[in-house]
Amino acid sequence: MAGRPTNPAAGARGIAFDVLRRVEEGGAYASRALDAALGAAGALDPREAGLATELVYGTLRRALALDAALAPHSRRALAELDPAARVALRLGAYQLLVLGTPAHAAVGETVALAKAVDHGRAAGYVNAVLRSLSRAARFPDPPALEADPAGHVAAAEALPRWVAEEWVGWLGAGEALALARAMNAPAPLCVRTPDREALLARARAAGLAAAPAARAPGGVVLTGASVGELARAAGGVPFQVQDEAAQLVTLLAAGDLAGRPARVLDACAAPGGKAFHLAELLGPGAEVVAIELHPRKADELAREAARRGLPAVRVVCADAGKPIPGLEPGSFDAVLVDAPCAGLGTLRRHPELKLRRAPGDLPRMAALQRKIALNAARYARPGAPVVYSICSLSRAEGPEVVETLLGEGFRRAPPPAGFPADVLDARGDLLTLPSRHGTDGFYAARLVRDVPSTD
Repeated sequence: MAGRPTNPAAGARGIAFDVLRRVEEGGAYASRALDAALGAAGALDPREAGLATELVYGTLRRALALDAALAPHSRRALAELDPAARVALRLGAYQLLVLGTPAHAAVGETVALAKAVDHGRAAGYVNAVLRSLSRAARFPDPPALEADPAGHVAAAEALPRWVAEEWVGWLGAGEALALARAMNAPAPLCVRTPDREALLARARAAGLAAAPAARAPGGVVLTGASVGELARAAGGVPFQVQDEAAQLVTLLAAGDLAGRPARVLDACAAPGGKAFHLAELLGPGAEVVAIELHPRKADELAREAARRGLPAVRVVCADAGKPIPGLEPGSFDAVLVDAPCAGLGTLRRHPELKLRRAPGDLPRMAALQRKIALNAARYARPGAPVVYSICSLSRAEGPEVVETLLGEGFRRAPPPAGFPADVLDARGDLLTLPSRHGTDGFYAARLVRDVPSTD
């Protein structure tokens, strides 16, 4: 089943179908593809835009459960179908099983979308499967939580079983279920600003539901508002979209350097949120050296720092896992290693990652993370904090990498004074969960080494 994208003028279902195909067939991120599609649609009725958003994110969040519900009605395994046919079946099933859309609309319009891209070759199959499902529209019952905790979490919340097993083994069955459920809820819009009171006042004056973030002093959380609406209301008050957990990572790394002319290394900087936060946090004469591997991203980061008026940010295009040209070991007052990761803490925003990640990704990522962390730590002066962080939730990428660092002469260091205690685990590491804290899932550890590295 192939063909050109359907016309966005088809409305919410057409837009959702196009976006889901880009995610499935082209590896696009749903958030970016949806923003582009809604922008291309022009003056779209807000209800249609809202429905398109619900269909895209809902279908991706529940994809594995939708596949399980469709399986008894399909002669072929869904994994064997052409991507567009699989997308059409999931889209129709989401409308039937979750939105309660009448069968004639859910089936008829989904089949029309299938016809538009393959001239009817697979539309008949999509029609037959969805009509069969409509006569028994239900998800399979999950196994009992007590008998099969991981199986229950996976089936009840459309999570890959291997992720469910990891979360149950790490956090326990009850917390894992709450976490998986929270990952299937929309994430709020959270921004960081150096002038929170002004931004709150202007947002509220414009009728936006805005509140200060619970823990990050520069954070603002908005409900039911878009970035565009906030930008219009802000009237020039600067802000950057950044989850509160990401803001807390920066504060863990350099909160005790606030207002000082310190020198901080951000070892994996793009797209720049934490580097810019560091520059706002530190005092006059400070320097934030932002390392980025890819030249295009490094150029974008440098341009954005200049646009934001942050001369403290100096971008270096280099591999943070190798000696960094021009940097002297032991010369930084703090080092932040926000390492590349599997992203399992961001499933609220990127539900497509559930369909792309595999168990083998974790040891592969952990090896890269250890390499970067050990190399970047060479640039911290003795006794300076080295913060290792990831926006993922797995033991292999989090605590097990930190155990490696502890074996290399590091020790855990206390957080800066006043750091919120409710996001610290029993070992003093940062662990945020959407089910507990309303933030993305982050893990971070603050470490120090008292003698220079001999690496």
